[in-house]
Amino acid sequence: MARGHGRILASIWEDSDFLALDEREQRLYLFLISQPNLNHAGLLPLTLRRWSRKARGLTSAELEKCLEALEAARFVVLDDDTEELLIRSFVRNDGVWRMPKVMGAMVSGAFEISSKRLQQALLAEMDRIPLEELNDEPTKYRGEDGPSIRRQVADHIETLRKGFGNPTPDPTGGGSVTPSDTPSGTPSDTPAEGGPKGSTRGRAGASRAHSPAPAPTPAPNPSPVQDASVEADRQTELIVVGDSDFVGATDATPGEPEPVTADVIVGEWLNRCAKRPPGSVIGRVGKQIKQLLADEIAADDIRRGLAAWMAKGADPSSIPSFVNQAMNSQPAQIGNVIALPSGSSGQPLSGTDAKVAGWLAIRDQLRQQGGTA
Repeated sequence: MARGHGRILASIWEDSDFLALDEREQRLYLFLISQPNLNHAGLLPLTLRRWSRKARGLTSAELEKCLEALEAARFVVLDDDTEELLIRSFVRNDGVWRMPKVMGAMVSGAFEISSKRLQQALLAEMDRIPLEELNDEPTKYRGEDGPSIRRQVADHIETLRKGFGNPTPDPTGGGSVTPSDTPSGTPSDTPAEGGPKGSTRGRAGASRAHSPAPAPTPAPNPSPVQDASVEADRQTELIVVGDSDFVGATDATPGEPEPVTADVIVGEWLNRCAKRPPGSVIGRVGKQIKQLLADEIAADDIRRGLAAWMAKGADPSSIPSFVNQAMNSQPAQIGNVIALPSGSSGQPLSGTDAKVAGWLAIRDQLRQQGGTA
C-alpha cells in the first residue's frame, strides 16, 4: 500500500546538520520523506527525471547535486549502479523499530535492496537501535505468554542479518561510497554541553504515525502496544497527510492472533536452504511472498508451495504457480462427479471396460435428469 503521509520531527529545525544545508537540499530531503513509494526500510528508487518534473524549472542535474550534498551530510545513501536511495536513519526516526509488525514490513522492504552498500548502511543502522528501551514483558496471546516486543523486534533484525549475510562494498568500485562502514555517530548526535541540540537523525524518537487513534477512555492496564507508542523526549511532530489512512499495520491487541508476515516465511525458507541464496534471489522471493499474502493466500498454502518450488529448483517467478498447485492439488467433490463402478472383485475397472462403464454411468445420469442418451 502506498504511503499516505510523511513524518518530520519539528525539532529538525534545531538540527545543526539540517540547518547547514541550503534551501534546495532541505526541500529535497522533505520531498524524499513524503514520497508515496518510500517503503518501511527507507528505500526509494532513484528516479531523477521523474522527480525533476515535480517543480517548474528543476533539472536532473540540479537534483543530482543536491543528492550528493545530502549524502555527504549522511542524510541518504546512494548507489548509482542499482539506482537506489536509502534514507539512512528512516527506521529509527519514523519509529518503525518500536512496532514489531511494522518492523516485519521493514524487513520485507529491505529484502528489495539490491545494493550491497545500502544493505551495509541499513545493517549499521540496526546496530544503533536501542532495544533496551523496548518493553521486555511477555505479551499475552490467548491467555498464554508470548514473546515480548523487544524479542519480536530483535528477531526481525536477526532475520534481516541472515538475509543480507555479510554485505561488503562492491569490488568493482561502482555506486556511491557508504557514509560510514561502522555505526558511528551521526554528526551532531553528541553536541558539546550548552551547544545546539543534537541531530534528530541520531535519536530514534518513538512513532505515533502508524498507531490507531486513541480510545476515548484509557485502559486501566496499558498494553505493551500502548507502552511502545509513547514518545521519547515528547518531541513535537509535523505530519504531512495525503489521505486518512496511516501507513503500515499496528501491533495487535492482546488476544488477537499474530498474522504471519512475508519476512517470517522468508526467514523460514532461508533456514531450510543449504547455502544462503544470492541477495537478488532473496529479494525476488520476498516480493512474491509479499504479493501472495496481499492476495490473502493462507500462509500454510504458501509454505507448501515453497516446499514444492524448492524441490524443483525453479525460478522465483514461478512461486505463485507452485502455491496454486499446493492449494488446488486435491480436486473438490462437486455435484456432477460420477463414480465409476468396480468389477466383481471390487477392484476399479481399467482399459476398455473402464471407458464403457464410464459412458454407461453418464447415460444413466442423463436419464435420471430427464435427458436423452
